[in-house]
Amino acid sequence: MRRRTLLATLALSPIPGCVSPGDDPSTTDSTSPTATTTPPEQSTTAVTSTPQDTPTPTVTPAPDDPILFIVDNGTDGEQTVTLTITRDEATVLDETTTLAAGESVEYDPMIGATGEYAITVAVDGGPTRTIDRNIGRFDVRNGSNHFVDITAEEIRIYWEE
Repeated sequence: MRRRTLLATLALSPIPGCVSPGDDPSTTDSTSPTATTTPPEQSTTAVTSTPQDTPTPTVTPAPDDPILFIVDNGTDGEQTVTLTITRDEATVLDETTTLAAGESVEYDPMIGATGEYAITVAVDGGPTRTIDRNIGRFDVRNGSNHFVDITAEEIRIYWEE
C-alpha cells in the first residue's frame, strides 16, 4: 500500500530546517540546552448518532487510500456476482457485475463512518456468503483493501489494513 512506502521514505529522509540541540555553530556556550516535552492533549472526537443511537466517531477518510472491495473470479467460467454492503439497514453499495474467468473488479463504496457493516456476496446460480465486519477508525482514516475471491468451491472474504 502507498502509505507504507511513504512512511518508509519519510523515516529515512532528512527534514530541512530541523537541527538537534548543539548543532548551531554560532553558539559558544559549552552546555547543551535541555529539551523538555509536554505531553500532547487528548483530542476529543465529535460523536454523531445513528438511528439506533449508536455513537459513531467522526473520522476523515483518506482520499488517496480509500476502503476498497476487490472481487476476483477465480473460476474457469464466467460468473455474475452481486456485492452488497449494508450498515444499520442502509445500503452502502449494491453492485452486480459479470466477470470473465480470471477477471476482477474494484469498488470504492466511499465508506466514511465507523461501525458494523454486513458484506454479502452472491453468485448467480451458486453460493452466497455474508459476513459482519467492524470497520474502525484506522480503516476509515488510512484505508484498507477487502478481497472477495470466488472459486469453484467457495467464496472467501478477507482484508488487509
